[in-house]
Amino acid sequence: MAKTAPQKKKGVTSVHSRAAKRASSPGIDLDKSLKDLKPPPATKNQRASVLAIHQGAGISKKSKNGRKSVLSAKAKRRQEKGLDRAEAVIDKKEIKIEKSKDRARTVQERAKNWEELNKKMLAEKAREEALALEKEKENEEWQDAEEMEEVDEVKRAPTPENIAMEDVETAKSIPLPAGEDEDEIL
Repeated sequence: MAKTAPQKKKGVTSVHSRAAKRASSPGIDLDKSLKDLKPPPATKNQRASVLAIHQGAGISKKSKNGRKSVLSAKAKRRQEKGLDRAEAVIDKKEIKIEKSKDRARTVQERAKNWEELNKKMLAEKAREEALALEKEKENEEWQDAEEMEEVDEVKRAPTPENIAMEDVETAKSIPLPAGEDEDEIL
């Protein structure tokens, strides 16, 4: 393997090259004295004329003088056609603007209708919830009443003692047929 010659260190060839700029730019930690500097005090004697708007400011078109200021017949016709086209475009644009405004109005009206509909739906939903709560309360009352009746029926349910008492009472209340004595029944 052949050895190549070591590269030569080139000096900065151009003052405006990136390498020259990089070499001349100060580093971050280079100068701390810049932090302590304050801007120069504001001077009160500024010339207002420099900042003021003067007559020649802006873009202005030079006016034609003399013979060139008068248009030829063809140029007049071209200008009139251009004005007519401009009027037609303006009319079309006005029509489009009116249609657009009408569409915007209809959209806003629909939005209002939706808002009203949403309010109605919320009110109806709240009403349905209130009715559902009332029905639940009524059902609870009915269930409570049914439970009370069941408890009463259970209390009235015939037990062996109650049955014997009822039979004696019914036997006493039934009249015997005529001509029969009580002794024969036993």
